Amino acid sequence: MANRLSAAAAEDYRGRYDRAKQADAEKDALIREMVEELEALRPVERQMSYDLETEKNERRRLQQRVEELDRNLASAANRRSFVVALIDADADAYTFRRRLLDRDDQGGKEAADEIAFRVRSEMQILGFDVDNTDILVRAYANIKGLGRALRRSGKMRENADLASFARGFTQRQGLFDFVDVGSGKEEADEKIRESLRFYASNVQCKHLFLGICHDTGYAPFLNRFAADPSTRKRITLLRSGRVAPSLAALGFRVSTALESIFVAANIPSTPIAEPTSTTSVPGPPFSNLAIKSERLGPVIRDESGRRIDKPLHIDSSAPYVQVLRNTNLCMWYYLRGECSGCERVHTVKPLNPREYDCLWFVARERPCFKVRKGKDCDDAKCIYGHEQS
Repeated sequence: MANRLSAAAAEDYRGRYDRAKQADAEKDALIREMVEELEALRPVERQMSYDLETEKNERRRLQQRVEELDRNLASAANRRSFVVALIDADADAYTFRRRLLDRDDQGGKEAADEIAFRVRSEMQILGFDVDNTDILVRAYANIKGLGRALRRSGKMRENADLASFARGFTQRQGLFDFVDVGSGKEEADEKIRESLRFYASNVQCKHLFLGICHDTGYAPFLNRFAADPSTRKRITLLRSGRVAPSLAALGFRVSTALESIFVAANIPSTPIAEPTSTTSVPGPPFSNLAIKSERLGPVIRDESGRRIDKPLHIDSSAPYVQVLRNTNLCMWYYLRGECSGCERVHTVKPLNPREYDCLWFVARERPCFKVRKGKDCDDAKCIYGHEQS
């Protein structure tokens, strides 16, 4: 019996051993299979690790680029902003008036001053900080060809020099240029198109004034800017005469600020004492009842009875004051509302109170004639300075 049990036990043990051995074999096979699969995945893991590191580096590079762009954008936003006026001076509608053209370089300087003054007035209407916003003006024309045409049509005296006018225009204001585009039918048009494309994409350019209202050929090009409301509100058409219907339909703001500077092709020019030679010729008397000359009075005196000037809170270094210093405005006309007749500018619209005080400040930089002679001035409307240093 014991022997039979031993045989049965041995058989059981043998079976159990065989099963364990089979299990070990399956385990070894599983381990080998897993190792083989891991070995096969190792190149994939290395590639994924490389790709991950590459993505990390690219993300770091992009992050640095974004930070750089943010810094550049912030820097650009902090740079001085500007507005630009682009004028097709080759066009009949934007021919400068004879009172300016006949005076060669001096006429060019006066034209630049008048444009600067009027554009600043437009900027105030639009809500710009005129003291911290520059004005760029680009007038484009074939100077040689235009000069011949103007003399031939009687819009400029026979011996006047348009090149001299353009030189005076350019030299008068640091950011003004009268550009000679040379001969070619579309040269001025192409310059304006390219300039408009450039300035419209410049974040520092806050507004564009366009002297191109005569030409329907600009309509297809301008349509792309009209389609974007944020760009459309940054553009003003400078009217001279009529606005071409295709341009008017685009919905841009229209201004007549510079209309009196140009002789539009389809309207008669207003006679303004145009000289027939380079000799300065006084104009007729002028008066303007809209001028609030009462701002000049009353006469103020100190305890000793000496006349002193009314305080004006004006920064003498402000760019607008500098513009007025270089502008040939008739101070008597714009401050007192009267002028007995002179060659200075009388065609700019009346000044607002701040502009009035700025011009009065500039006028007071010149001492009163009576004070210079040691006399007392009791003219309540005297625009000049009375406090001698």
